[in-house]
Order: sequence, then structure tokens, then C-alpha cells
Amino acid sequence: MKEKREHSGQPPINLKERAESLENEFYTIDELAKSLKVHERTIRNNIKRGTIKAKKFGNQWRIRKSDIL
Repeated sequence: MKEKREHSGQPPINLKERAESLENEFYTIDELAKSLKVHERTIRNNIKRGTIKAKKFGNQWRIRKSDIL
């Protein structure tokens, strides 16, 4: 069995740590709409229907990146 080697002398990527950090990253409606190349109204309608989970902070909706991925 071969040993895993580190490339370029860099430490291995900790995927669990990266996934946990995604839990704290959020999209705004505008950012998600641009990312998915849809209109903001499409995102808002999906939030209203419950097909996209979102939380309201103040007057802005935020969508957790991990809920979209």
C-alpha cells in the first residue's frame, strides 16, 4: 500500500474543517441569484414556497451556502 504524499510541501486539506466553515457562510438573495443566473424574484419565490431555506437578519434574507450545495 502506498503512502499518501503531500504535494508541494503543503499540508493536506482538511475537508471536514472546510465543510464546517461553510455552515457559517451565507449568500444574500442577490449573490445567490447571480451565482445561479436567475432573477432575484425566483429566489424570493422559492424561499416563500420553502424550497430554499433562508433566515432573515434585520431586513435581509440570508441563505446558508451549505443548504444550497
